[in-house]
Amino acid sequence: MAELAKRSGLSVATIKFYLREGLLPPGHRSNVNQAEYDEAHLERLRMIRALAKVARLPLASIREVVSVVEGGGTPVDAMAATQDALAGEVGQGPINAESEGALDRIVAERGWQCEKTSPAYGAAVAALAELEAEGFGGEGLLAGYAEAADLVGHSDLAAVASEESTAGLVRAIVVGGALRRPLLDALVMLAQQHHAQAGRGPADR
Repeated sequence: MAELAKRSGLSVATIKFYLREGLLPPGHRSNVNQAEYDEAHLERLRMIRALAKVARLPLASIREVVSVVEGGGTPVDAMAATQDALAGEVGQGPINAESEGALDRIVAERGWQCEKTSPAYGAAVAALAELEAEGFGGEGLLAGYAEAADLVGHSDLAAVASEESTAGLVRAIVVGGALRRPLLDALVMLAQQHHAQAGRGPADR
């Protein structure tokens, strides 16, 4: 247990909590007072740590992702469960039909295979509606964002393609996404600086 805590970066108390909650399978009992843990336990803990500490997901959401991993779900199933947990619940207010229609058209144009019932889809509609309410919408803007998102999404999956286990894939998606967001935002700001200096900014139109 002490070695597992050292290698996972979690306290013994936290590991015992995950054991009690059923998020981590019991160790292999070597005697009455001792259990042995292997690399699978370490990988599971690293996945849970990413979900809890990096993504800051509640226990219920973590349990949903763990259940997919334990149930032998495919990597696509695990990715879907992770995305659903990360996107969170979308408000139950009225759907903005105009924004939904715009997103539907972009998804169809790009040939994306995605689920309209997923929280990510609902979050995209809600975000687009907010942009449009502030006068920053338009399908031209959305098309540009979608093209950039396509490249980022493809790069994300290429970066985790070498992960051999489902738990490792989930951890890579969570950690990579959390660390990618601030980097991507910073790169966008640098690109804005470049285009403004190059005379292609709003003031030069």
